[in-house]
Amino acid sequence: MGFRSISFRIFIGMAGLTFFLLATMWAANRYVYLDEFRKYEVDYNVLVTNKIKSQFDFMADIIRSTGNALGANAKVVDMLPKPQSGSDQEKVERRNEISSLLLGTIGTQSFIKGAHIVSELGYVYSSTLSIDEEQVFDFVSRYFTVMREKKVKELWTNVHEVEYYPDNYFSVMSYICPVYNIETQKLIGLIVLDIDYQVVREMFSLSTVELDEKIMVVDTEGNIIFNHPIISNFEPVLEQYPEILTAKNLQLRGPVFGRDSIIVTETIEMADWKIVRMIEALPLTERSRSLLFIFNTILFATAIISFTFILLSTQSITRPVKTLIQACKRIERGDLDFRVSLKLKNELGILGDTFNIMMDQIQSYYKKEFEEQKRKSELEFQVLQAQINPHFLYNTLDSIKWLAVLQNMNNIADMCTSLINLLKYNLAQPGTLTTLSDEVENLKNYIRIQKFRYGDTFEFSTQLDPETCDCEILRFVLQPLVENCILHAFEDMEDKGFIKILSFIENDKLHIEVIDNGSGMDLATVYTLNQSDSNKGKRFNTIGIHNIKERIRLQYGEGYGLYYISEPGIGTIAEMVLPVIKKKDVPAIQPV
Repeated sequence: MGFRSISFRIFIGMAGLTFFLLATMWAANRYVYLDEFRKYEVDYNVLVTNKIKSQFDFMADIIRSTGNALGANAKVVDMLPKPQSGSDQEKVERRNEISSLLLGTIGTQSFIKGAHIVSELGYVYSSTLSIDEEQVFDFVSRYFTVMREKKVKELWTNVHEVEYYPDNYFSVMSYICPVYNIETQKLIGLIVLDIDYQVVREMFSLSTVELDEKIMVVDTEGNIIFNHPIISNFEPVLEQYPEILTAKNLQLRGPVFGRDSIIVTETIEMADWKIVRMIEALPLTERSRSLLFIFNTILFATAIISFTFILLSTQSITRPVKTLIQACKRIERGDLDFRVSLKLKNELGILGDTFNIMMDQIQSYYKKEFEEQKRKSELEFQVLQAQINPHFLYNTLDSIKWLAVLQNMNNIADMCTSLINLLKYNLAQPGTLTTLSDEVENLKNYIRIQKFRYGDTFEFSTQLDPETCDCEILRFVLQPLVENCILHAFEDMEDKGFIKILSFIENDKLHIEVIDNGSGMDLATVYTLNQSDSNKGKRFNTIGIHNIKERIRLQYGEGYGLYYISEPGIGTIAEMVLPVIKKKDVPAIQPV
């Protein structure tokens, strides 16, 4: 019923329309405004790159101006081409004087770690007196040839380490500019300014930490001067995009470490370096991320509210219909007392009220019909009694006659007493219900009479659960079953027969079994007897059996009745299944 139900179709229809509208809004946001977001993101990226470049250019101008100022200083120009002479005291004073000059020049520039003046003769003057002069000269001496041959005005080195104090090393990037003799234009020394690499790192890191971007500085030869994060290896990026080194300024989009990114490059004039910034494409700016998040949140909340409203609306329409369907199913199973309670002031509420009125009328008609059938059954039972009692009385009187002849009339009194009790039970007491104990006592009277007629050809016993003795049953249901055993079950038997009455309660139902060891029946006969509409049989008093089954059905309804179990040559069990209805103050019957 699920996919064909009205509720499912209504829900799918409304949900499909809502989903289409929400999907249209999402697509419009994603594909119409996305290009604008991307353009804004690229422009913002370029702006930040230009800001970093401007910071670098400003720092480079300061460093260049500092180097030029030292290179033009008269003391420096006069001192470099001359060998050191004089006493040790004079040498120390000269070194202190140059060191003070260097410190005064770079003292206000926090990004300049140290300043050195190196003469071609091998003398080293430094702003830090404890520096390893030999190490500085070894590092700088290689650049004399470069300056002399290539006539370059300045050089920027890669990151290297300098020991400013014993066992204290600092990472620096060095700016080197030449010092010439003004008259001869001969190279006489080099000015070396060490830029603190940590300051440069912080300059880049502060601009990248907010956007979680990647950045590197490379020279035209492809050497990476600086990169962030430090642990990343950016050489594959240079191999993947060689145009980074050749183009002056570049904007491109492509994967970086497997993520779609925007790559922007800017050339730093101070050292012919390139700043390369790589930012993930989606999204780059906090504003775009916020807008997308807010929109998606609103869209998601709208979807939840819409689908909840659709679900509630569908249930409000279909729940009363389902209630009526369930009511119809319960009525179909026989529960005529069930009523619906919709409490709605609409068409469905009117339908529920009409359903209840209809069920009241049907139940009234059913009760009336049931009472008529019950009265009819009682009349039929009376007719059956009228048919059975004269026949039984004839047989009894015939037995009395032969007993009087053969036994000299010794047992006539007992037999007559049993007959009187039997007739009194069947005819004198009103109503159709009795207790199991009364029914069994009446059956004993019948057995005594049959014992006089058939002699000692069968045994009779009872095994009754004490809890069953006060249970109400229909009157005159055991005698026809026992009569069938005596008249038909023991035919052509050489052995002695027995009849046993067994009662017990199981699964809240009263079970009464009439068991014999007679000739039994085949499966076809048992099947015929167990059919509810069966009124045919070759060997049983089928009128009595059918009457018992019909009386049980009319009295107690479906689910109760009379059933046979039999096997040829073994015996037969006739089992009645009745509801457990107690009648108080009934004494337990003693087994026989």
